[in-house]
Amino acid sequence: MPRLDPQSAPASAARHLANSGARVLSLALSFCVCAAILAPAAGQSGKKKDEEPKTQVLPLPKEPPKALVADTSTLSFRVTPLLRSGMLSAQIRDALNEVVRDARGASVVRLRAFVAGAGDSRRVQALVGDIFADRRVNLPVVSIIQVGALGDDAAQVVIESVLSEHRDENPGGLVFLAGQHGSNLDASLSQIDRSLTQISLSPASVAAITCFLDTLANYHAQLNAAAARFPNATINLVQSLREPGTGSATCEAIVRAATSHPGAAALASARATLIPRRVVFTGLQLGFGNYLDDAALALDRLRKNAASVNGLWDSMASLDVYSLSGEASSAMRKTASKFSVPEGAITIEPVEGLPSHDAAFGIEAIMPASDSLQTAKIEQLTPR
Repeated sequence: MPRLDPQSAPASAARHLANSGARVLSLALSFCVCAAILAPAAGQSGKKKDEEPKTQVLPLPKEPPKALVADTSTLSFRVTPLLRSGMLSAQIRDALNEVVRDARGASVVRLRAFVAGAGDSRRVQALVGDIFADRRVNLPVVSIIQVGALGDDAAQVVIESVLSEHRDENPGGLVFLAGQHGSNLDASLSQIDRSLTQISLSPASVAAITCFLDTLANYHAQLNAAAARFPNATINLVQSLREPGTGSATCEAIVRAATSHPGAAALASARATLIPRRVVFTGLQLGFGNYLDDAALALDRLRKNAASVNGLWDSMASLDVYSLSGEASSAMRKTASKFSVPEGAITIEPVEGLPSHDAAFGIEAIMPASDSLQTAKIEQLTPR
């Protein structure tokens, strides 16, 4: 057994104590460094927990213009095909994408959407804003009308569009025929034929027809009959109310004018208005209430919208009234004359609904624009 040196024991103990102290000091320093590093992060974490999250503010959807002016010589007309699959929002999106694709770089001046079913028709305007913003194209004027039925039970929306092309489509201008009423579709189309004869135009010159029917009993046969009579026209047939009626119909038409224009008397008797150069389209102006004052307020607002693009109100080609009640229709008919709306320009259609639950009626107008100012240019950016 080795012998211990009594003198070496104190030295060994001292070395052991020194090493232990060094380890303790090292651990203390390491702890202080870690605490210094973690303290700001812990403080920030606590601060974040104390702060309330900021409310995200989403931008409001861009509003379509109240009215637009375009050159009649460049206008063409389209209607989207009926879709048989998807919910309302999906059908609206597909139809609007079809409009933009079909435009092929032309400017979209006007959209008129007919919505059937129980879906929220206000989705149309929201999606117009989204899709046109994504494509970097200017918004058109928009009208949204809820009708009873379209040509297919699965179809929930059909959209008419007016495009401003880069080439001349109508060198003589356009003639707008206000609603021609008949006891059935054939009678209404025959009335258009007679009106065309009065103003020396042919069925082949018709560019677009929209018909409001009491019933779409046989949509494809009705569509084919209309197409046979007006082979160059874009044709849209809608059933105004869900409950089928007696079969009556009201059709309005847009016709390519000849270079030699008919006289004023012939135009008036045919309920037709010639617009040779610049035309104003308004969007849908809603009216709230069934009284004369309610009709007057809506007409006054529509007149101001048209005046903002120099529309000639007294020369109005058409005033379409979409009414939810007989009282609203009567109030509008009585009030329109006080606003210098030509009697032959007014077409009143009962419909199922409008893009506001409180609305009693909606109105939109087409009229010439003043030639004293330069034609407004509608810029069209290249789609992405």
